[in-house]
Amino acid sequence: MGHFDNPYSGAERELLDIQKLLAGRRPVQFWSDIAPHRFYAERGARALAPYAGEFPKDGVLLVAGVHVLLGNWLKYARFERVIMLYNLANHERLFATLAALRSLVACEVDLVFVSRMLQLSVSLPGRVIHSVIDLEPYLAQEPMVPQSSSGPDGAAPGRPFTIGRVSRDEVSKHHPQDPSLYRMLAANGVRVRVMGGCCLARELEGVDGVELLAAGAESVPVFLKSLDVFFYRTGTWVEAYGRVVVEAMASGLPVVAGRVGGYEDLVRQGASGYLVNTQEEAFEALMALVGQPVMASRLGKAARIDALSRHGQPASEAVIQSWLLTS
Repeated sequence: MGHFDNPYSGAERELLDIQKLLAGRRPVQFWSDIAPHRFYAERGARALAPYAGEFPKDGVLLVAGVHVLLGNWLKYARFERVIMLYNLANHERLFATLAALRSLVACEVDLVFVSRMLQLSVSLPGRVIHSVIDLEPYLAQEPMVPQSSSGPDGAAPGRPFTIGRVSRDEVSKHHPQDPSLYRMLAANGVRVRVMGGCCLARELEGVDGVELLAAGAESVPVFLKSLDVFFYRTGTWVEAYGRVVVEAMASGLPVVAGRVGGYEDLVRQGASGYLVNTQEEAFEALMALVGQPVMASRLGKAARIDALSRHGQPASEAVIQSWLLTS
């Protein structure tokens, strides 16, 4: 059960990946607390209509986030299990949602956190089970070999070294200092591509070397193929896990990311990327990789291995067996 309003929301994208893993083994029905976006409606998502008797009634109920609105229809269902997936950092909503679930359903509520950071932030009992992420689209192509400013032995230069990121096109998903960072990178000859960055247009309009694209302008695997380094940090938004970081790593990209995020125990400092605290650290880490494309390639290969170790097919299968297929 989700809030199927945005095709680029990680919480609902995970449900699509879960459905794919369960195909042929257990039927899956998507329920939405609002009228679903056409993207999801075409994939079978249905809006709740409690007074018409249209709501989930049995089986395993997975509530995919505290942003999903619940109702008294839960009293009339008989579930084998109820799983509360905490994947958006809103502690007040978490406690309210847990209280509502426990008062409305007859079974125990299984609380699952998508990251260790998120569990530590509320100190509640539960399990840390990282998101299910289908990495297959990101493994289909070999990582791009980064190019320096000029080709080897005087050959024609390759494309400019490119740093970029992808996210929903919302200001809260971007750090307030990102525009100035992109300006500094562009001034040093680095190409910057931001998909989901149209919300920054006023601050970056006319800056040569900075390309802002709407969310979904390109498929994410194709977009990541155009990068040499993936950069990611957020503003007021606290990234509970950050599946886009995992997707970039699976694509063979080194990651430079803000230290606050559920992905922080996946990025190995200096081995598969860098976690940074300040604007100065971010600029220095990125420019170090620009100046050493061979090192960037080495970190990217390590990042792909790390992403596969946590989110490859065996790991995803273990998640499904753990909290969806068994009672």
